[in-house]
Amino acid sequence: MSRTRWALILGGGAARGAAHLGVLAALGEAGLTPDLVVGVSIGAIVGAAYCQSGPAALPRLRAAARTLALEGRRLPGAARRRVLVEEGLGLRGATFAGLRVPLRVTATALPTFRRTILGDPPAPSLVEAVLASSALPLQRPVPLGGTPHYDGGLTGNLPARVAAERGCRILLCVPLGVVFRRETGWRRLLPWKAVDAVGWAMMRRELRACRAAGAIILEAYSPAIEEESVLGFDSLDKLEEEGYKAASRVVPSLRTLLAAP
Repeated sequence: MSRTRWALILGGGAARGAAHLGVLAALGEAGLTPDLVVGVSIGAIVGAAYCQSGPAALPRLRAAARTLALEGRRLPGAARRRVLVEEGLGLRGATFAGLRVPLRVTATALPTFRRTILGDPPAPSLVEAVLASSALPLQRPVPLGGTPHYDGGLTGNLPARVAAERGCRILLCVPLGVVFRRETGWRRLLPWKAVDAVGWAMMRRELRACRAAGAIILEAYSPAIEEESVLGFDSLDKLEEEGYKAASRVVPSLRTLLAAP
């Protein structure tokens, strides 16, 4: 009998991505390694480092996060991200085929705004894929195969369906936002509330599609993560701790599912 395949889905959320480090630490302590990692934006960056080095990537990821914290509450530009990915995380020259754990990342193709899944052969270099997945709209897009690409979060900030389509039955999802709250009064008119609503709808639709296809969804989520700003580089320790606690709460369920015939 074949073993049940499971995937780890790492969502986007800039500084909130420190929570992913806590999730990886909890899984490492539990001796659990996914059959596939799917990441978008900061989830793609964290996922690439983890899939190359396993739990040993955590010190490098923490060091890179601390470097960003020292630079203030702003997101790194394209050149800075390349340095962090290639040198800080040691991914220069890395390939999808050479990873210890299979990885897929998503980006958004222009001008169609369709999701591109990166990692299936023929795959671009790991660095270019990660940079495309995390290229913010105000920055220069990353060309892949002659097509410009932006942040994968524009077409879904929790790309769980990528794993379900690749035969993974159990999906451990790590959303960093959005949990949509219906606002009343003037707050409902704030422009980013509309963005939140769209992001929430896209995420729930994706998870519904996975369940309809027979996948089992586990969510390592903490409201405390969403309370922090996506620029909250001064809250990295708290975010990592919340990610650790959120993952620890679902590890028993994951073990039970993996042990089932």
